[in-house]
Amino acid sequence: MNFPEQVIEELISKYLVGEATDSEVVKLMDWAGISPENQKYLDDAQVIFEKAQLSEETSLDVDAAWEKVRKKISRDPGRTRSLIFPWGVAAGLILVFALAYVFYQNLPSQEFTFVSERENLTEILPDQTELALKQGTEVKVDYNERKKTGLIQLEGEALVSIPDTKKVKWLVEVGELRILDIGTVFHVRGYADAETVEVSVQEGEVRFFLTDQEGIDLSAGEKGVFDKKTQKFTKESANPNVAAFRSRQFFFNESSLEQVVEDLSAGFGKTILLAPNLSDCRLTVTFENEDLETILGIISETLSLEVVNESDQILIRGEGCQ
Repeated sequence: MNFPEQVIEELISKYLVGEATDSEVVKLMDWAGISPENQKYLDDAQVIFEKAQLSEETSLDVDAAWEKVRKKISRDPGRTRSLIFPWGVAAGLILVFALAYVFYQNLPSQEFTFVSERENLTEILPDQTELALKQGTEVKVDYNERKKTGLIQLEGEALVSIPDTKKVKWLVEVGELRILDIGTVFHVRGYADAETVEVSVQEGEVRFFLTDQEGIDLSAGEKGVFDKKTQKFTKESANPNVAAFRSRQFFFNESSLEQVVEDLSAGFGKTILLAPNLSDCRLTVTFENEDLETILGIISETLSLEVVNESDQILIRGEGCQ
């Protein structure tokens, strides 16, 4: 029976890490039974691998191991490769591979905690996923590059922007709720004391669900709302300004002044009050990277209104809209 060296090396590697199929194990055992040398090589590889199960405190000097192997190879440059391997070199290689594999398999996940107290905060994760946190938000992140998984536990409000070249599968948790990314940019509003949790999708698609309830799929331009009391999911159109706290872009199209003020208050984190007689006024305008003072000045000029700055809030008043 023909046993190419490359095949045997692959079988031994899979056997050591427990990934060999039954038929592959049989094939490897057949090879080991051909000669005492083959059996010794397999036994030595097993011992080396078991000793490579190092504790986290043990230093792995892979470079040094490779240097030892290189020196062994250089001592016998003319030796040809055959079925019966040069045991010292092969054992050295297995040691290096075993050490590297164990080190890689035991790489711990990376954990991050981000808190935005009084200011908005933007953080970039190792895979270039961006978390834009609104003030008063806390997230805990568990990122595992080896397993290609990422978990974001959120309390508050955040915009999650995952790059097109996504490297991990992201899951967002808000209490018992789950938001599974399917390649997208989405906004989550999930405050512990709020009656609802909202997910608004700007790009791509997400799945919004409970572990014991299927939930709903959301696409760009849609918002999912979960009612904590009724345990029901509903779907509606997303507010285009929901992430304005990050983008500083506001889009209003025949929007009520009441909605305009609500979006500006949320976007800038300011308390803005509107006189009751102005709630039905309509406004069509786009603001990009303008400060709040400039925006309110344009609104007041456009609708002939008065903006009054009080101690900790802003009041908009006037005779009404014509």
